[in-house]
Amino acid sequence: MPTTIVVTGRHRPHEVMFLALSALLGTAFVAGVKPPTSLEQLVDPWVLWVWYLLLLSSGVIGLASILLPDTYRALVLELAAMHGQTAAPLLYGVALLSTGSGAVVFAVAFCLSWAAASAWRGWQVWTGMRALRQAGDMG
Repeated sequence: MPTTIVVTGRHRPHEVMFLALSALLGTAFVAGVKPPTSLEQLVDPWVLWVWYLLLLSSGVIGLASILLPDTYRALVLELAAMHGQTAAPLLYGVALLSTGSGAVVFAVAFCLSWAAASAWRGWQVWTGMRALRQAGDMG
């Protein structure tokens, strides 16, 4: 029986949703919209600003990667976005965890899961880039 391969695209719907949400929330927070105060009060302001800027930059970079027709360059941008999408929730999750408050358990679990999923996607993108380089198809 012959094997059929179905290519559905590089970007999964949940990845695009997180990139769009990151870009929107990062923009809103940098513009001055106040985030929910319950967890915000537990971490230093510099953590919040790094979180906001990582959300904004990685979201915009990831969405830009979707628009590029060149597969290799799109993967380079997507990998850069996944670095930010890993670092942002990891930073925020660890900062919340360091507070010692029991009120942060769900938020920490969510952030660490998000970081792990983004790191996994980054590894997938990196292996895809390596395969393209080995095949000599970088443009």
